[in-house]
Amino acid sequence: MTATKPSHIDEMRQLVDLMFDQQIDARGMERMQTLMSQNQECLQAYVQWLDFHCELLDQSDQKSAEAVTFDMLQQLSVSRPPEEARYYWKAILWLVACQILLAAGLGWAYYSTILVPPAVGTIASLSTDLQSSSKPLELGQIIRLRQTILLSRGIATIQLPHLMLDIVGPASMRFERGNRVSLSYGTIVAKVQPEGIGFTVKTPETEVVDLGTEFLVEHTSEHGTHVSVRRGTAQAKVFDWHGTPTRVLDLTASRAAQIQQSSRTAKEVGYSAERYRPVDQSRAGIHRLTGALRTISETPASLASEQLTTPNHMLVIPERQVVLPSELIVDGFSGPVTLPAGATVSSYLIHYDPTALIYFAPRGAVTFGGNISALIVGSAGLSATDDLFGLPGVAFESREFRQLELDEDEIQVSDDRKTISFFFGMSPPEFLDQVRILVIEGSE
Repeated sequence: MTATKPSHIDEMRQLVDLMFDQQIDARGMERMQTLMSQNQECLQAYVQWLDFHCELLDQSDQKSAEAVTFDMLQQLSVSRPPEEARYYWKAILWLVACQILLAAGLGWAYYSTILVPPAVGTIASLSTDLQSSSKPLELGQIIRLRQTILLSRGIATIQLPHLMLDIVGPASMRFERGNRVSLSYGTIVAKVQPEGIGFTVKTPETEVVDLGTEFLVEHTSEHGTHVSVRRGTAQAKVFDWHGTPTRVLDLTASRAAQIQQSSRTAKEVGYSAERYRPVDQSRAGIHRLTGALRTISETPASLASEQLTTPNHMLVIPERQVVLPSELIVDGFSGPVTLPAGATVSSYLIHYDPTALIYFAPRGAVTFGGNISALIVGSAGLSATDDLFGLPGVAFESREFRQLELDEDEIQVSDDRKTISFFFGMSPPEFLDQVRILVIEGSE
């Protein structure tokens, strides 16, 4: 578009002057319409000069620019011949439409550049059974300030600065600030690093402030708010009906409290580690998933072939955490691996069992908090460690095809030994692929 001549903008201002002086004729109205339709700067000049005149009129009833323009053009039209009056009414509608379109355009530009809420975190993990009542959630999706997360079921993990936040559905949670969320209902588990001290969860009854901890907050309309601290310390402020703090409960590790506004009670109750089970079962020490990896929220009965199919994704399943009473040698990806006595080892099983209708294999990666010590990819090594590291009561495949086919399956560990990436091929007639990952805890 060529640059607008200054005379066009001046001409537009002169035409607006004539319009407000009620001296404009049909030709002038037509010229005004032509200038606005052919050049955006003239349209902007029209709006700006219109606002200027409206301020000069000093409307006592505080009418908008659109209302003043409408009244003024209506006065012009009633003093004109019928044919010219009809033209003025068309002009009124056209000018108001232009104002609305311009305001919408300027408003969108203002929203997109200034009012877009800042990012507070990203989706780090999703369970396979996740159902969101709001827009669909995806791995890596940016979560913004004032955004509400609505889950019908499943578990979503959000990575914030110095904080991992697990939301267990059904739940409704809103990000009020980068370090503050409000929980309408449901359960959240927060694991806060020392740099994130001060993170706050607000419910109708209480405000839970992190003092360097891992804690759980659950709220229901029937039972109120339950606060549980697994590690560290948290402080629960109790509020009355008017939102005024009335009491403070300091909770340390393995302590819990129940706050109920209806009965105006706030008391310590028995601590139960079972409340953390859904999150531990789904994510455990997983920090981040990318690609086509998902977690589970329920322990499967069987991981044998065709018992838990994964047509569009791979599963990473947290298994047992074992403190080794003695040195343990396992058959690793590149040969024997020795795990030292006394080490705390967490096991994770990658499970991929697509159907014959899948035409491409997914890719994905998983990042852990500890160091990856060993990868068990062979059938013999998997079977030898099923009893020690596998989930109790789960049936495993005994045939050799559960192992990786190294000529077509790809697996790579990052230099810092925190992240492992996968690409599993598909060789009929059996599609099952599994890998057991052993992570040494306390090696962050």
